[in-house]
Amino acid sequence: MEILAKVHKHYGTTILLLVLVGAILALAKGPKVGYQRVVAVLVDINVVIGLASWWISGKALSLLHPILALAAVGLLHASAKSDQPRKVGAFWLLALAALILAWMTNASWGPSWMKGVWMVSLRGA
Repeated sequence: MEILAKVHKHYGTTILLLVLVGAILALAKGPKVGYQRVVAVLVDINVVIGLASWWISGKALSLLHPILALAAVGLLHASAKSDQPRKVGAFWLLALAALILAWMTNASWGPSWMKGVWMVSLRGA
């Protein structure tokens, strides 16, 4: 089921762009609550796809990846209904940083010190 891994990868790249746009919108024009809520749910969907891909593949993965992704989800949901530009902008920029760090843990271009930290396989394969 390598298709799930590819969907997670490409969908995740799109999510990075959507989170960046949300942060810029919040700081430049003010928060857009509808947009914020939709993007938060889209990130949830990508987390579920990633967990399913991890479960099916049985590959070892650094626990930093899901921890950072869940931190981003928490930040996005914490500000999803907010109409305060500074809060939304700050939370979304922190979420973007967390998502980029999560990406770095598995990316070929990521730093080597992040790659071997807390390696876990869900199926023990």
